[in-house]
Amino acid sequence: MKKTIYILPILPLLFMACGEAPEKTAAEEEQLTEYKAYGTEPGWSVEIKDDIIAYSSMEATNDFSLPVQRSKKTATGWEIKGFSDQHNITVTITSGEKCDDGMSDREYADTVKISVSEAGHREGCGGDILSGPEPT
Repeated sequence: MKKTIYILPILPLLFMACGEAPEKTAAEEEQLTEYKAYGTEPGWSVEIKDDIIAYSSMEATNDFSLPVQRSKKTATGWEIKGFSDQHNITVTITSGEKCDDGMSDREYADTVKISVSEAGHREGCGGDILSGPEPT
């Protein structure tokens, strides 16, 4: 008895499997390449530019710059991490949650929380300035 294999119904599936690689999702393609955040009492700032995170404080004793090690788009904003043998920082951005820095009469588009190896946890504002004077 002869066995018959019916391949015709599965041919379209085989051609689809051999097609192009799937496109990257928006979360994979999107990168945070430039961002500034500020906090008060004690004063600090974070600047993310290209693949570098720069942290500075009013004390200026623990200022540092690190390469971005991880950058992840989240459901509410971004989480960016940088670390080395001496320093580490995590920047958590909540997009669209308006923030007033309490000192400069500026309102920012985002709320920002940072965790810095030497300074601990701090809160502040970042992103676009929605109202108030431009920073100097």
